[in-house]
This record gives sequence, C-alpha cells and structure tokens, in this order.
Amino acid sequence: MRRAVLKNLDPLLTGALLTVLDEMEPGQWLGLTAGPASATAAPEGAPVVDLSAASTEAAVTAILSVLPLDSAGAPIVYLDRADAGAELPDVVFAVCGLAADAELRRVPMSRLDEPDFALLAARSALTVRSAGDGRPAAFLLRKGESARD
Repeated sequence: MRRAVLKNLDPLLTGALLTVLDEMEPGQWLGLTAGPASATAAPEGAPVVDLSAASTEAAVTAILSVLPLDSAGAPIVYLDRADAGAELPDVVFAVCGLAADAELRRVPMSRLDEPDFALLAARSALTVRSAGDGRPAAFLLRKGESARD
C-alpha cells in the first residue's frame, strides 16, 4: 500500500523534528545554531537535529511554519558576541524578518551575552544545528500556544 505524503510541508521537517516540536510545551526554548556556536551545546538528554546542510534562514522558515512563537515578551533571543558598537550580523535581521512573516506580527528579539545565553540555552528542549554562511550565530526560540491549544 502506498502512503500519502503531507502537502505543503517543508522537506526539512523530518518526522523526528516534527515530533519534538509537537511535544514541546508552551514556554519551552528551542536552540538554533548557525555554524559552530559553543554557547549552545545541547543540554544533556535533549535531542539534537542536524540541519547543517540547510542555511539558518531555511531552518528558521521550516521551523516557524509549524512552531508558534510566544506572544509575551521577546520570544527570540540572540547570542550577542559583538563588541560594543559592532554591527549585528545579517542573519539576525533575517531571523527577525522571517519570524514576523511567520507570525504575521512584529516579533521582539532580545540580546544576551554568552554566559547568560548559555544558562538559558541549557534549558532548551531541542537544539537544531544549521549551516552558517558567516560568523557563528545562535538563537533561542520560545514556543507559544498554538491555535488548537
């Protein structure tokens, strides 16, 4: 018997990734790395999904096509490794824009330095590794309530 495939599902969304995203509770964090980012070492026992063949933008687009972001506060946290006055990498603006497109609203983003980011990342329910096309970057995305909840 031939199985039917799901329609309009991003090919980066594997069964394993979809299962973990679905099982995440509202308020839980998802870690996303772009290139090597030591501050987002996966928490012990938490799944790691390797999307290193995909760009960070493609990974974010796929994830946010099914994962609602929290509507309270800043549901996206960026690891800020920049020196004071340094420009943010383009990927930060891309992620913010992709989140706004997926949520159909402005999505606030906050910045944390490496020690504070690492503390929050240590509580992630999942880590997704993507390809970095520039300097390493890392994000945390906080799951919100879905329309069915």
